Amino acid sequence: MMQSKRFWSAALGQPLVAATLAISLLTGCNATNTTKATPNEQFQAALDDAVERGLPAVSVRILGRNIDYSGVAGSSDLESGEPVTLNNRFYVASIGKTFLAATLVQMAADGLLDLDDPIKVWLPDSITSRIPSSNQMSVRMLLNHTTGLYDFQNDGDEWDNVFLNSGPERQWKQADVLPFFLDKPLHFKPGTDYSYSNTNYVLAAMIVEVVTGDNVQAAIRNRVIEPLGLTHTLHGDEAIGIPGLVHGYYNDDGEKFDVYPWYNHYGLADAGIQTNAEDLANFLLGLLKSDLVVTDQMREEMLQASKLGNPSSTYGLGININPIPQNSDVIYTHSGKDPGYQANMLYVEGKDTVIVLCASGSFGDYDVLYQELLMAIFTLLEDLQND
Repeated sequence: MMQSKRFWSAALGQPLVAATLAISLLTGCNATNTTKATPNEQFQAALDDAVERGLPAVSVRILGRNIDYSGVAGSSDLESGEPVTLNNRFYVASIGKTFLAATLVQMAADGLLDLDDPIKVWLPDSITSRIPSSNQMSVRMLLNHTTGLYDFQNDGDEWDNVFLNSGPERQWKQADVLPFFLDKPLHFKPGTDYSYSNTNYVLAAMIVEVVTGDNVQAAIRNRVIEPLGLTHTLHGDEAIGIPGLVHGYYNDDGEKFDVYPWYNHYGLADAGIQTNAEDLANFLLGLLKSDLVVTDQMREEMLQASKLGNPSSTYGLGININPIPQNSDVIYTHSGKDPGYQANMLYVEGKDTVIVLCASGSFGDYDVLYQELLMAIFTLLEDLQND
């Protein structure tokens, strides 16, 4: 067994930036308290501390050996000061990719398509003729990021400028993104390397819509959200007019902006999901430990990393499979971050433990506070599960 408080830092490859905070929480919330706090009180104290130090709102769900905890802290809207609740939704950015990948894997098992189909089988020539080497790209390559496609969000500034200046009322469709990556050179020949690209999942969503004849939101709802009973989970324009999404705050060189108007209906399939911590934990557990969404054979398909690139990619189909060499454990995980919001979901196989953290602040100081909270949670959990 690894030394106490070392497992989680090794798991994520990060220093224990919050170890001092976590250890202080073991004996309660103030220096005069000589009674050891309960585990739930320790976790709640960590959330409260993160909010006191500047995070607008946080929500946590932890379920595993010696722990069953749900907690929140902060305000769902800093202007009104309304407290966040367990039912409030957070936009979870790229974690939406796991929902889409599970949908496509299920569709393939149903015989609606083959994961090794070239994308030219499903996308029109007007698109594929403007993607270099598209005849060598498969659906599987889209899902494990081995196409080499230009990332419309991170390989240039054009998307950021247009997204912001188009205004919050615009409801983006998958096809609206095409001008931001068509005719762009590839990073490498398809199937020879790994490079994370949001473009892959926009094209994957377009394939879902061609195959089903319906929008991608409907496919994800019918194949993932409803079978798992995720009652606080919405995708894209499903959320229009439905209250409950926390406001998200973006730190731009010390100036903070409320991005809620842009993301309360964002539906591009590289992201698009709004959910609460409870639903997100149930999603990950349902995906990995039940047959409600995928069978064992389908799950095996999802959990095969390409192992391309240097270092070798640990990304499967919409999910990371991170082995922990120190104790032969495995962590299944995905994270997400966009302006105003960030989240992590993790399942630790050897500890049979799921951890979800959602926050309504990103970039700048928000990122520091978020990482410190994440590591404080890991440190407390290590102490608890080593007892």
